[in-house]
Amino acid sequence: MSTTTTVPVLQARGLSRQFGSVRALNNVDFEVYPGEVTALIGDNGAGKSTLVKALSGNLAVDEG
Repeated sequence: MSTTTTVPVLQARGLSRQFGSVRALNNVDFEVYPGEVTALIGDNGAGKSTLVKALSGNLAVDEG
């Protein structure tokens, strides 16, 4: 049994962002591990673009 722990190459915890009365992100956790293929999918207005902008540093978050 292996005891090695894989460390995420990208990790975000508790991201929240609100635009007026609209909460685009609500306590979102996101991790990407080495060698992992990741897709971000969801309905229109689900917060996908907001999350990517927050992760890339192009949008400030309210929390997280």
